[in-house]
Amino acid sequence: MPTPLERIQSAFAGNYEITGEVGAGGMATVYRAKDLKHDRQVAIKVLRPELAAALGTDRFPREIRIVAQLQHPHVLPLHDSGELEGLLYYVMPFVDGESLRAKLDREGQLPVHEAVRILKEVADALAYAHGRGVLHRDIKPDNVMISGRHALVMDFGVAKAVTAAGGDKLTTVGVAVGTPTYMSPEQATGTEHIDHRSDIYALGVLGYELLTGEPPFTGKTAQAILSAHVLERPKDLATERAAVSPALGDLIMRCLEKNPADRPQSAEEVLHALEAVATPSGGITPTHTRPVRVTQARRPVLGRRTLIGATVAVLPLSDVSGQDGDVVKVLVNQLGVALGQVPGMSVAPPSLVDPYRTAPKPFDQMARELNVGAFLEGNVFRSGQRLRVTLQLTNPHSIGQFWTGSYDLDLTSDVLEAVDRVIPEIVDSIRNRLTQSRTS
Repeated sequence: MPTPLERIQSAFAGNYEITGEVGAGGMATVYRAKDLKHDRQVAIKVLRPELAAALGTDRFPREIRIVAQLQHPHVLPLHDSGELEGLLYYVMPFVDGESLRAKLDREGQLPVHEAVRILKEVADALAYAHGRGVLHRDIKPDNVMISGRHALVMDFGVAKAVTAAGGDKLTTVGVAVGTPTYMSPEQATGTEHIDHRSDIYALGVLGYELLTGEPPFTGKTAQAILSAHVLERPKDLATERAAVSPALGDLIMRCLEKNPADRPQSAEEVLHALEAVATPSGGITPTHTRPVRVTQARRPVLGRRTLIGATVAVLPLSDVSGQDGDVVKVLVNQLGVALGQVPGMSVAPPSLVDPYRTAPKPFDQMARELNVGAFLEGNVFRSGQRLRVTLQLTNPHSIGQFWTGSYDLDLTSDVLEAVDRVIPEIVDSIRNRLTQSRTS
């Protein structure tokens, strides 16, 4: 009799080469595989057999199709889904990184600036999905992947698809949609109407945990945790961690209000509030206040929002879709060369930056070791034959950004020509920003 892995390998043979099991959760088992048609690494989530039987082999694929329409830099895309030999599955890019859960288990509470950056990216993903009528319903560290320094939210809409396809049958197979620790009060009480504000509550739970190292409510049983969400008020964030600014603490606590009407009314509102507290005057103290050393004489950093004369390190870009590694390498190399030609700016040699690809360190530590005053970072995300390049020029000693920009590459023509066209546009935008900083 074949083992479960052998059955999976046999079912997907010809389309995907299954290389091993990655992990298992309450609803699915995750396998790492090679997409033979597109020559890329993917993660295949196969629903539990009893859950697949309850859902039926036609309705779940139909319900999950809407998720495939989500295209956003901080949403892990859906490549494929369907049914094979009674197995329900969906396919995502395999992320070269770790889950936020693994990061929290290893590090405990995160630096405030890092927590805010992650929350901004998750809120950005939620705002995008909510604007298209898609709820997540299971925001938690396990469903956030960290690739490079960026957050990718996965399993958007899967909980809704399972609920819609399974209905009352889910109870009979022992499947609970959602995770008690991150459930909103309305989810905990089984309220029929759940809207986007439930995701905002879960985002508040996530923020609380990132900043304190613990979720707001814990208990020995799932029922005890659910009761706490409904009846108890979490300890004030400001008393749990003094480094959290009043503005940030107030935002997280508002997300955790019992009544949905008392929370921020949209993820877009949360995003704007996080961007406000992330500015140098927004209540987050930079982790270091000493001037940045530079490699060339008479090139100081000119204030908190400028970097004229500082050395810049161009970091590897995150390939969200997992299929544009060669394009990413070309972009990084070309950006380094082009920025090095901007008057008043120097670029750290790639040979010094490359070791941090496999052994990343906190930005402020990297900045001191590399003698740089800014990092150019970002990601690339494919949608059909269009490649979206999102870049940020980041202050390594705070969460402030000197500059941000997004650019699209048309991959239907020659890739090198597309890169050559966009590089001058990027460099001109950065040069203009620096010029404004110098004169302001």
